[in-house]
Amino acid sequence: MALNRINSADELFVGGVFGVNRGRLVQEHHITHILSVIKYSLNRDEDAFRDVEHLSIDIDDMDDQDILVHLPRMVRFINGGLHRDATSGRAISDDQAQTADTIAPSTASSRSSTPGAVLVHCAMGKSRSVTAVIAYLLWKHPQRFGKADPTTTAEQAVAQALQWVRETRPVAEPNDGFMRQLEMWWDMGCPADSDDAVEKEPAYQRWLYKREVEDAARIGRAPDWIRFEDEATKLEGGAKAGEADGGDAGTELRCKKCRRVLATGPFIVPHQGRGNAEQPGCPHFFIEALSWMRPILEEGALDGRLICPNSKCSASIGRYAWQGFKCSCGQWVAPAFSLQNSKVDKVVTGRQNGGAAAIADRMAALGIRMPPGAGRSPIVATSGAGVERCKENL
Repeated sequence: MALNRINSADELFVGGVFGVNRGRLVQEHHITHILSVIKYSLNRDEDAFRDVEHLSIDIDDMDDQDILVHLPRMVRFINGGLHRDATSGRAISDDQAQTADTIAPSTASSRSSTPGAVLVHCAMGKSRSVTAVIAYLLWKHPQRFGKADPTTTAEQAVAQALQWVRETRPVAEPNDGFMRQLEMWWDMGCPADSDDAVEKEPAYQRWLYKREVEDAARIGRAPDWIRFEDEATKLEGGAKAGEADGGDAGTELRCKKCRRVLATGPFIVPHQGRGNAEQPGCPHFFIEALSWMRPILEEGALDGRLICPNSKCSASIGRYAWQGFKCSCGQWVAPAFSLQNSKVDKVVTGRQNGGAAAIADRMAALGIRMPPGAGRSPIVATSGAGVERCKENL
């Protein structure tokens, strides 16, 4: 069919260009708003489109296209078209629409909205337009898709929303890249409080950076910009920020030669080999790109050696490769920032966040001597010569 109504209380339709081209269908379904997830212009000379509100977002139906950044704007347009102020006829705000859905029936009449009808279309009404509709459904009806159930995965939630659309639009089938972005949208909590809501999300920034790295490595060069994870998480105020400031990181990787802390637990990349099992004998610790690597990485080489940032040490401690490399345990890691197991010690500090023991341990790691018995916390090293050094410290 040229267009199909989504199975819900709202007048929400999805279709292709054949539906939007037919003024008769637009008038029959009393369409008030049209969202074109394609470069498209309405024929304003035709009566059917003269008073229709229109938003066109130019995006190709390809896996590598970033539709995620446009979802808040599309969701807000759909919601505004479906829920308009009863007196003015204008689209009501997202907060008003959400409130209208939750207020008691006895007061609903005083906060009512005039229902509009929204048509979302792309070329075939199969991928781009369906992605926009699914994004709206996940935002508008999160409980329907398992928001209250912590066991519900993003993949399951998106699959359920797609199945809902397919009940009336059987050809619905977003491409794989759009499906993954819808899963990210769900994991983010479907942020739509502003048109740039997704751009503010740390998860989106990390995803965008990963795409930049992959695109650069594909053509054999280093990325144009580098995200140093410790600096980024500090600015974003995320879960890692405290650890980046020297809080209770729990685990540290230290240079065996000078004991300089190279990475804490939150910045160590989980590493599993064949069969998804931990590889205790693996010769590598993979970590995020951290600010101490700046002088090396900003040289612009595609790969190279990692050197201890302690100027009095400068030991070779590992290597990096923007294009990634395959570890001897069988896992491919990209990009790869690897510390050699034989060059570093993995240490469990056991220190408490913000306490005297944490300060003493941090100063010791930086090579600053403390008075005897001045609040040293027990240190347990889990690799190599570090065990012997810990015994000496206790």
